[in-house]
Amino acid sequence: MRLRVPSIAGGPPVLAALIAWNAGNFAFFLVAGHMLGPEDYGLAVALLAVTVVLSVPCNALAYGVARVVAAPPGGNPERATALYHRAWWRATWLAPALGAVAGAVIVAVWVAHRDVPVGPLLLTVVAVLPMGALFLSLGALQGDHRYRGYAVAFSLMGVPRPIVFVPLAALGLGVYAAVGASVVSLGSAAAVGAGLTAARLVRAPAPEPGDWSTFLRSLVPMAAGLSGIAVLTNVDVIAAKLALPDRAAGEFAAVSVLAKAVILVPQAVAIVLLPRIAARAARGEATGRLLAVAVSLTLVVGGLVSLVLIPLAEPIVRLAFGSKYVGGAPLLAGFAAASTLLGALIVLVNHHVGRGDYGFVWAVGGLALVDVALLGAFHGSGAQIVGVDAVVGALGLVIHEVMHGRSADGVVRNLAGLVRDAQVPGRRRIVG
Repeated sequence: MRLRVPSIAGGPPVLAALIAWNAGNFAFFLVAGHMLGPEDYGLAVALLAVTVVLSVPCNALAYGVARVVAAPPGGNPERATALYHRAWWRATWLAPALGAVAGAVIVAVWVAHRDVPVGPLLLTVVAVLPMGALFLSLGALQGDHRYRGYAVAFSLMGVPRPIVFVPLAALGLGVYAAVGASVVSLGSAAAVGAGLTAARLVRAPAPEPGDWSTFLRSLVPMAAGLSGIAVLTNVDVIAAKLALPDRAAGEFAAVSVLAKAVILVPQAVAIVLLPRIAARAARGEATGRLLAVAVSLTLVVGGLVSLVLIPLAEPIVRLAFGSKYVGGAPLLAGFAAASTLLGALIVLVNHHVGRGDYGFVWAVGGLALVDVALLGAFHGSGAQIVGVDAVVGALGLVIHEVMHGRSADGVVRNLAGLVRDAQVPGRRRIVG
């Protein structure tokens, strides 16, 4: 059997971008942990987790544009350009309006509850403002398979953060330095993304009414599913900050940075596969075996990393964040395993979004509500919060197989088919 995977040909630049982005973020969180201390660090990480959750509608825009650009309506690229042009310009004026509303709500809450960190919250809103334009640009680059440009813009969301943070923190700005560094990074990434897609932004015809309405309708289930993913991969840190003592919340936040590095693999796979899956779905081709390989790769790599972390958790935490955070070290291996399960859900959601099949995408949105409910009941320790992550991640995989196990998108079914083919001498299968 010879396995060929041209569908991940864009993998190297995307993987490089994810590594650069994660390296920048890791350096940022590591330096912030040392310079802020556990108490302020827990607040900073919780606020930045909020930015991820708030960016979800923007991610839905990116997914929608990537699908449209990869498989233009009627096969006409001009119709895809028209959709991107309108969506990008509307996002640029909607963002300040929504930001003003969010700011007013925050101030109103602060007037009633003076212990609310109003300044850092308002700066967090500013960090979110460029995300609509940024993710639309990333979606256009992704759909065009312009992965080098995508890599540049994407990496800028993380690389400048530690560089900007250090001098701001040295001035004593604390949590403001952490959130302010994110404002600079996201703003620069959005500017570069706009520049790389300028040809689509300068001039374009108005989109056809049917195309625009179809595009808008597709955003609703994508926003639900991606909101689910954002909640599943970030609400644990927010729950820890709300439920645990400040020091324990800071330790949990530090361990989460290390554990969630395993999500790098499913992120890279999902980014590369989505436009190709959309194009193949438009041609009526099956993509189930691609899905099986992607999910298997995620689980195997994450499982191996989790095993390695069992004996090395404490020295890794000590080396990365210092002795003040080693209280969270016992959580690291289990946290990585739970994050691996959640990472597999990222691949599944991307696959079904690419195919325009939203049943499981909606289910993940519902699963996020289950996650929040479970965290509401089980939040007495970091171990309980990690346990909720693991249970919900495993439940998501089971739900997928219940919904799709007997169809062409069943993971177990396609994986079994690949194994059977490998056992037949001389049989050749092409995945991709």
